[in-house]
Amino acid sequence: MIVERSMHPKFLSNSYLVADKAGGHAVIIDAGGPIEPFFAHVDQLELRVTHVLLTHDHHDHTIHAVELGERYGATVISADQSADGYHVQSGALELRTISTPGHCAPHVAWVAYDGETPVAVFTGDVLFHHTVGGTVNGGANGFAELRDSVTRLLELPPETIVFPGHTDQSTIGDEATDNPFVLAWRGDRPLLDEPVQVLGSTATLIFEGPDYDGGTKAWVKFDDGREAIVGGSIVER
Repeated sequence: MIVERSMHPKFLSNSYLVADKAGGHAVIIDAGGPIEPFFAHVDQLELRVTHVLLTHDHHDHTIHAVELGERYGATVISADQSADGYHVQSGALELRTISTPGHCAPHVAWVAYDGETPVAVFTGDVLFHHTVGGTVNGGANGFAELRDSVTRLLELPPETIVFPGHTDQSTIGDEATDNPFVLAWRGDRPLLDEPVQVLGSTATLIFEGPDYDGGTKAWVKFDDGREAIVGGSIVER
């Protein structure tokens, strides 16, 4: 399997060109990064792009989807079209979805297989290298759904490569053992009990960890009982 990444310089959002082999078939997963590098890769590797697959419909992941679909005559498949277990075949490349709401709904992760063995997972904005997605757009149950979604992803084999929606890749094994939020949810990191304000609402800061952009993410609980993952920049002490 060949994977080429393109990352937006401002949003740090990733798009991926995934091919079965040179001279073979390919898909593009998410469409927010610069697409010109993909034009060169497709030509150099003599690829037939059959699908544009989206993890979710946020602008920083979809902006070039229509253009890519039209350029290559590829089928664009959005998250709301690809329920749990949805299957895509592109030459020898096989991908299936895992429903992963929490950051937003609908949201899916695309898992690439070698036979029946998962080899890579494209996680969108749910699981990143040593952090997790925010739940501000996930609705009242966003936090619980995100936590469940991350748990489902961590059931993949530990050697499965994680290609997230922003910045650097990882593996399932690395996230299972070293992701601070996963460790906090397991009770393996000390939790806080600090009064804070989040966008004008009173809350309790439970845990704070790194974010993919060099800032932080915060696990907070509001006075009405709602929990959320929010950007650390909106937490006021």
